[in-house]
Amino acid sequence: MSFAPDAPLNSQTELVLIAAATSVNARVDLAKMPEALLRHGFSVRYLGWERISGELNSKKSAREGLSERSILRGGGYVNDRVRFMYPVWMISVFFHVLLLGYKRTILCVGWETAFPAHVAALVTRSRIVFYDADRFSMILNLPKALLALLQILERWTSRKSVLHVIPGRSRYEWNTPNMFVLRNSPSSKDLTAAKLKAVVREDRPFTIYLNGWLGHTRGAPIFLKALKKLECSEISFCCQVAGRIDSPEGASLIEHPLVKYHGEVSQIDALAIYAEVDVVLTYYDPSVPINRKAEPNKWGDCVYFGTPFIVNSEVETAQEFVDAGAAFSVPYNSVAELTDLLIDLASNKHRMVAARTALNQFQPDYPPYEEQFDALAILIKKNL
Repeated sequence: MSFAPDAPLNSQTELVLIAAATSVNARVDLAKMPEALLRHGFSVRYLGWERISGELNSKKSAREGLSERSILRGGGYVNDRVRFMYPVWMISVFFHVLLLGYKRTILCVGWETAFPAHVAALVTRSRIVFYDADRFSMILNLPKALLALLQILERWTSRKSVLHVIPGRSRYEWNTPNMFVLRNSPSSKDLTAAKLKAVVREDRPFTIYLNGWLGHTRGAPIFLKALKKLECSEISFCCQVAGRIDSPEGASLIEHPLVKYHGEVSQIDALAIYAEVDVVLTYYDPSVPINRKAEPNKWGDCVYFGTPFIVNSEVETAQEFVDAGAAFSVPYNSVAELTDLLIDLASNKHRMVAARTALNQFQPDYPPYEEQFDALAILIKKNL
C-alpha cells in the first residue's frame, strides 16, 4: 500500500476513478468508462488494486489522457485472504482521497470505495460520484445487526453522493433524485467491431456460450455435470467458453472435450462469440442475495445479438425476459432440467427463432452504452 501524494490535478478537467480492480481493462463495465469521459473533455486518473503481481502492466490501457496506478497490491481474487484485505483497501482509499486535496471530482466504484472516500471528503469537500455495480450488503452474509448497520451506511453513502449510479432499481428500497440508472449494454463501437470479427458457421452443432467469471457460485459445477450428460445425447453439441476460471469445477469444465476455451479475451472478442452461438448460459447461485437481483452485461449483449439465454429461475430480475419468451429458466441445482432444456432447444428450432424475435422488444430498454454514459458525463460536469 502506497501513500505517496499524487501530482497536482486540474480540478476543472480531471476526474479520479477509483476501483478495487487492477486496471480499467480488468472489468467490462470499467473498460467502457474512460472513452466516454475523455470524449467529454475529462482526463482520467485511475487508482486501483493490483490483485496479482505484474497484472497491472499486462492489462494497463494505452489510451491518451488516462493514467493508471495501484494504491494496494496483493491478495488475489477468490480466497480467504482477499476478504481480510478489503478493510485495508478502504483505509488506503481514505488516505488517498485526503492526499488528492480540495474539491476533487471522484468516481468511486463500489460501496467499499465510495464510503471511505465520503469520509475523507468531509475534510476535502470532494465531489463523489458513486457507481454501485454490486450492492455491497447483498454480497455478504452478515448477522442481522451488522447487516442493518451496513444498510444504514449504504443509504448515507447514496444520499451524500453527487450521483448514485446503479444498473437498475430492484436492489434498493429507496429512490432519490440523485440516482441514475446505467443499464449494462454494449457500446456501438464495440458492437460494430465485434460483428465484423464474428465468423458465423451455418453448419455448426448447437452451440452454448459461457463467459465472464466462471466461479463456483456462477454455475460452473452445474454446467460441468450437464455437459457430461450432453455427451450421451444423440444431438451434436459444443460449448464456447471465455473468461476467468477460479474454481476446480471451472478448470475441469474447460478441459471437457465439448468445450473450446478462449481464455480471458477483450470485450470485442467476447462480443463476437455471441454471433457464433445459439444460446448463452447465465447462472447465479441464489444462496448469495445479490445473485437473485442480477443485472449482468450478458443480458444486454444478448439483446443486441439476438442470442437467447438460459438463467436459473431464482433470478428475479430475469423474469421479464422469461415471461416474454426471450429467455429460458430452470432451477439452479437441477442438472436434469437444464440438460433436458438444452436438448429440447437444439431439437426444436422454432423455439429459438421465437426467442430471438422476442429479444428485439428489449432494445429500447438497453440503449447503447455511450448514449447512457454521455448523459451521465454531462451531469458530472454540471456538478464540477
